[in-house]
Amino acid sequence: LRLGLDCSAAEPLRVAKVWSGHPVGFCLLTRSNHQYVAFYDENRQMTVAGRRLDTRTWTFSRLPEKVGWDSHNYVTMAMDSAGYLHLSGNMHGKPLVYFRSKTPLDVTSLERIPSMIGSEETRTTYPTFMDGPQGKLVFSYRSGSSGNGNQFYNLYDTTTKTWARLLNEPLLDGAGRKSAYLHGPSRGPDGWMHLCWVWRETPDCESSHQVCYARSRDWVHWETSTGQPLKLPITFETGEVVDPVPSHGGVINGNVTLGFDAQRRPIVS
Repeated sequence: LRLGLDCSAAEPLRVAKVWSGHPVGFCLLTRSNHQYVAFYDENRQMTVAGRRLDTRTWTFSRLPEKVGWDSHNYVTMAMDSAGYLHLSGNMHGKPLVYFRSKTPLDVTSLERIPSMIGSEETRTTYPTFMDGPQGKLVFSYRSGSSGNGNQFYNLYDTTTKTWARLLNEPLLDGAGRKSAYLHGPSRGPDGWMHLCWVWRETPDCESSHQVCYARSRDWVHWETSTGQPLKLPITFETGEVVDPVPSHGGVINGNVTLGFDAQRRPIVS
């Protein structure tokens, strides 16, 4: 694993040898004059390396997690406003894997936290950290499985170092028949949070269908593109349909994207 320090760097910055037996996502985070890399080392061990930006020397923390043969099991990181590191990953329908540092900016102080909320954490997939309302840290994940899953959002309190549900119910609910695959929420140039997704009925990715969209100003109250309020959780029957692609009609999760044009209007493709 090597990092280019800048476009003109003559020598890349070597971090470590890593697992390359199958593709699985790593994470690079640069905050507060520090840089962090989360990855699986050559022995598949979940590892975090950290350094100050004014040095080429890395400090390593090897965590008690090993990746199997599953490309879903990426590693993701974030830093809260107090400088504490948060890490999650190596989950595909598995119990929540979550680490947090005991000391700000210090990779060697990462420790396992057994749960965030204590419910809907036994079959988790797709962990994501995001900048939420008022700059607070948000953690999102799917509880359940392909064709039968719900999307949850947790909000972090830096004062109490605790998590709480951002919403009292899932944002998207497959009602035991479907699961949603999301792109976003992403903050647009208009200040709104924009979200698009497809539904999927079974573990077969060809069953993906119906491209949908929603937006919000505050992460809590959601509406359609025309401003019609959406009652939560958003379901297959209530979401705004962008393109009614049928099951086995060619759409696939992970291949629906959202951007913005010169007039700051959202575009779903």
